[in-house]
Amino acid sequence: MSLDLRLALPAVAAWLTAGLLIGAPEGAWSIALVLWAAAGVTACILVRQRMPAHSVVLGADAPQPVRSATDRASAVLASGREARRVVEQNAASRRRGRTTPGTSERPGDRWQTLGGSIVLCCAAAALVATAVGVWAPVRLPPEVRAAAESHATLTVTVTVWSVPVPAKAFIGGGTSGRVRYRATLTQLDLRGESTRVSTPVVVFAEAAGGGDEPEIGTSLRLRGTLRPTDPGDAAVALLFATDPAQVAESPPWWLQWANELRARFAAAATSLPGDGGDLLPGLAIGDTSAVSPDLDQAMKTSSLSHLTAVSGDTVVSRGGLERKIFQAPSCGWSFPSRMKPCLDQLH
Repeated sequence: MSLDLRLALPAVAAWLTAGLLIGAPEGAWSIALVLWAAAGVTACILVRQRMPAHSVVLGADAPQPVRSATDRASAVLASGREARRVVEQNAASRRRGRTTPGTSERPGDRWQTLGGSIVLCCAAAALVATAVGVWAPVRLPPEVRAAAESHATLTVTVTVWSVPVPAKAFIGGGTSGRVRYRATLTQLDLRGESTRVSTPVVVFAEAAGGGDEPEIGTSLRLRGTLRPTDPGDAAVALLFATDPAQVAESPPWWLQWANELRARFAAAATSLPGDGGDLLPGLAIGDTSAVSPDLDQAMKTSSLSHLTAVSGDTVVSRGGLERKIFQAPSCGWSFPSRMKPCLDQLH
C-alpha cells in the first residue's frame, strides 16, 4: 500500500499561512492578492505549455484541406486514429517506465506536475489568507480596537457563552472574588454613540450573591473597560466590569432547557463522594465551578488539569472506542495490546 502525499504540500501551505496571518492579520489582503496572482499566472503558463502539444498531434500531421466532403471525412478519421495511436503509445511507455520506438515523453511533463503543485499550494494559501482578511475586521472592528487601546470606560451588551467560573487573584493565591466567562460583545456604547458588533471577549465581573450567576445565552448590560489581548488569542479583548451586571434579555428557550439540564447534572454530580464528584461536571460539560483551589492545584501538580478542558463529546467518543477495544478479544489482540490504545488516550 503506497502513501499518497500529493496533497501534503497544499495542506502545509494552508496551515503555515493560517499560523502566520492569525498573528498578523493586517497583511492578509496583500498576501492573498499576491498568492492568487501567483496561482493564476502559473495556471496560465501550464495551459499555454499544453496547447502546442495538442497542436503537434492534431495539427502538424493533419492532411491539407481537401475539397470534397468524402475526403474531408476520411481525413478526420485518419487524424483521429493517428492521435489515438500516439496517445496509447505514450501511455504504455509511461507504464513501463521507458519510451517506445517512434515516441518520446514530453520534456515538460515533470514541469507540469511541479506547476500543478505550485498552483494548489498558492490557491490553498490564498484561500486561507482571504478568509483571514474577511473575518479579521469582523472579529476586531475599529471601534472596539480604539476603545481597548484608550482604556476608556464604556457601556456594552454581551451574550454569555460559557459557565462563569471563579477568577484567580492576580497577586498571591486563591480567588479574587470575581468570576470570568466567555461572551460575545454585541453592542458598544461610547461617548453617546452606539455600535453593533460581534466580538469574542472574556468578561471579568463581580461574583453574584447566592450563586445566581448568568446562564449561557443570557444578554447582559455591563459597564467597564476593555483590554486588548495578544494576536491569535481566541478572544480579542478582556472586559473588566466595574459595576454589577444587569440582565438585558433571558436565554432563548432552545438554550434555557439545556441550562436547566446542565444545572441538574452539576447538582447531582457534586453530591457524589470524594473529589470525583467535583471533577465530573468539568470533565463532562466544562463546568469547573465546583473545583476548589486545592483540587485545581493538585490536578496541575499531577499534570491532569487538561481533563476538565475536554468536551463531553470527546469523552464519550473516546470512551466508546476504548470500551470496544477493551471488550474485543475476538480481534486476535492480546490483553496488553488492547490496553495500549486505552492508556494512550490518557496522555
